[in-house]
Amino acid sequence: MTRSRLKFVLYVICGLTDFASFAVVFAVSRSLAEGGAASWHLGLAGAGLAFSAAVGSLLGGWLAHRFDGRTVFLGGAGSMVLSIAACALGNIRSAWFLPFYWLVGFGLGFLYPPLIGWLNQGEDAHANHHGVSRTLVLFCVAWNLGMMSGQLASGALFQWGKEWVYGAALFAALANLWLAVLAARQVVPCDEAPASKTRDQVEAVELAAAFKRLSWIANLGGMFGASMVIHLLPGLAVAIGVAPQDHGKLLASWRAVAVGTYLLMHRVTHWHYRLSAAVASQLLAALGLFLISRAESAPALLVGLALLGQLVGYNYFSGLYYSTAGSSHDRRALAAGIHEGTLAIGMAIGTIVGGVLGSLAGQRMPYLLASIVVLTLVVVQSTAWWRWVQPLRQRQSRAASQA
Repeated sequence: MTRSRLKFVLYVICGLTDFASFAVVFAVSRSLAEGGAASWHLGLAGAGLAFSAAVGSLLGGWLAHRFDGRTVFLGGAGSMVLSIAACALGNIRSAWFLPFYWLVGFGLGFLYPPLIGWLNQGEDAHANHHGVSRTLVLFCVAWNLGMMSGQLASGALFQWGKEWVYGAALFAALANLWLAVLAARQVVPCDEAPASKTRDQVEAVELAAAFKRLSWIANLGGMFGASMVIHLLPGLAVAIGVAPQDHGKLLASWRAVAVGTYLLMHRVTHWHYRLSAAVASQLLAALGLFLISRAESAPALLVGLALLGQLVGYNYFSGLYYSTAGSSHDRRALAAGIHEGTLAIGMAIGTIVGGVLGSLAGQRMPYLLASIVVLTLVVVQSTAWWRWVQPLRQRQSRAASQA
């Protein structure tokens, strides 16, 4: 299998992975909401899934860095099959149902860090920006298309019964496992030999590493709000009378905005190493969360979701770009694991806090809280920028003036 064909298979795996996982998320969250589950119950279900994804990403990234990433990768694909089969056969009221559901998160956490590391293996993000950006944008489009198609299909199939959604998810997960085995046989582990770097190259990596850490902070706030859309929005949708098929369309449209953001960021480089671009994206998202909290119809929800969706796209793409540019080749799986882990941590905290707040103060209050959290973390990032980035740029400026 050639390198280009291996990449294509990995992209297909991304699509199947997110189709299967988000079909299950839709089936479980919508079933709980229609069954009258309280906001805290929806929050618990979502937070457990996100927490397991966080642990899986951090652990999976470390294991892929220290040992053979192929074993980690296949373990993730296999865990998803087991989890989906258990959910399909289990009783949603059983005490064992949610732990089996949360196993999907471990599967995602183990699968993605080695996969991301393989996609950019051997690429120099500083010498070949467009090559790395092209790989990243194709990766982002692939898994988002999987998520969008999974949400659209779930919204349509759920009207026939949740069994149809689980069946589609299981079929995708089994096909995914088969492709994962084929891909793992072709992957060559990266064994990077130390290479001497010029001063400019070292400084470029240091700057990217600083922005990598800033992106991890932004991930916490962005996913704090996005988690509520994924796991708590079913409750608000049912309360204001949004039908299942329209609910699926809203979620797919939300992801379409994120995909559009990826494509724009691939074509335009003005956002590179600029805190102002990240801050602008987060301010728009804070406004979107406020609008969601006030929405009374599907069109009103769509406007708020679009504003939030662009932040989801910005944070994910920029975080991956800086993780690649700010890490050596053999540490990219670890960096990807931390990137995915911070996203999942933000999701876990947002879901459980939002669920409890929704039960205590109403289903709209979590989105207001998320807006405040995003704004607060903008201040944190600005402070960190002065401590991490500004000294680097001053040092580079002095070195350039002395040269």
